[in-house]
Amino acid sequence: MAFIGCLLVSAENQEPLTLDSCLVRALRNNVEVRNASLEVEAAQQLKKSLVSKYFPNVSAIGFSYHAVNPIVEMGIDDIGNAHIRNILENLYAQYGAFLGIDKNISLMQHGTILGVSAIQPVYAGGRIVHGNQLAKIGVEAAELQQELKKQEVLLQTEESYWQIISLKSKQTTVAEAEALLESLYHDVKGAYDAGLVKKSDLLMVSMKQNEMRSNRIKVENGIRLATMALCQSIGMEYNDSLEIVGSLDSLPAPDELWINPDEAVAQRNESNLLDLSVKAEKLQGKLEMGKALPQVAIGAGYAYTDMPFDRFAHNGAVFATVQIPLTAWWETSHTIKQHKAKQHIAENNRDDLKAKMELQTRLAWNELTEAYTQLEVADESIAQAQENLNYCQNHYNAGLISMSELLQAQTALKQVMDQKTDYAITYQIKLTHYKQLTGQSKASETEQQ
Repeated sequence: MAFIGCLLVSAENQEPLTLDSCLVRALRNNVEVRNASLEVEAAQQLKKSLVSKYFPNVSAIGFSYHAVNPIVEMGIDDIGNAHIRNILENLYAQYGAFLGIDKNISLMQHGTILGVSAIQPVYAGGRIVHGNQLAKIGVEAAELQQELKKQEVLLQTEESYWQIISLKSKQTTVAEAEALLESLYHDVKGAYDAGLVKKSDLLMVSMKQNEMRSNRIKVENGIRLATMALCQSIGMEYNDSLEIVGSLDSLPAPDELWINPDEAVAQRNESNLLDLSVKAEKLQGKLEMGKALPQVAIGAGYAYTDMPFDRFAHNGAVFATVQIPLTAWWETSHTIKQHKAKQHIAENNRDDLKAKMELQTRLAWNELTEAYTQLEVADESIAQAQENLNYCQNHYNAGLISMSELLQAQTALKQVMDQKTDYAITYQIKLTHYKQLTGQSKASETEQQ
């Protein structure tokens, strides 16, 4: 069975990685996402612990001792008053032996006290209620932080993934350029052997081949390093046979994704977190006020004692306590004012940050549309560069232009193709960022998978 399990894991690791599979692995394996889940669990446990404040506080106590020698030991000879000492000595001499009374008295050599009590808070200045409400806000805040961390990890994963796809696209471009140069080299070599071109033309093509070979090695190393970084992010072991698959062919136009910035900001997790911070500060002020209010509690207790003067005794009692802080008002009044100031600060920060988030959303939209325009311009540039290369190829074959001009046309085509790849990756990342800001990301779909 262990062998079969290893085969399954190995087969899973050999499957080509798509964007969706990378996102699923990131949510499942990323350390930051797992830590965010633990933060939610910790907040939930704190909330559950504070619920116990509504119930009676039950405690038990036990005390027992046994001394080697009695703690209290006194005899007739220890009495300082001589007259009384003489009277007691005469009485002990006459009746002590008859009554079986010892001349010395020993006390507190052993004893036991056992007790149990229960105290039920009736009113604690609202601190129990407000404390539980604050803990509930803590859980909500931790859950929102978890969602934000997931979005952050998903964005980082997408950036790493598209970087690899970009390099793979450039790898294809380099391979096509190498194929063209190889074909051109054979043509120029044949022409050189026939004495139709100079040796400098042949050397120029050979130098361009070496340049392309160097570029291919750089791209291959870049793909390897980027894949290692992606594997670390999604919690997967890297191997040289791992394949990343994807395409930049179908990119949606931005017009269909537009959302009003005000609506987008209202539904963002960051906005909810800012609202929770204001609520939390209000509750903090109420908790401080509760310290200066009366506290009422009722309780009951039971005790068992086995002591020198109270042998095998049982007793029980019910009680009520009322605690009214008299000197805390002065300090509490200033503390409440302090929390009110902090509450106003939280409200100002919330309003300011929401305004900034609206600007952030508008800026993300502008960057998205700009990136799409650059992508459209890149398509036109590729068409023009391809047409120019065909023109130069025909004119070179006709002997109308030099080899240098033909190679420049090939270089220009490769540059605009690489530029389009960069623009496409930039647009894809801007698209993902804008979707996250406007609640259109694939985070929820990925979690369901």
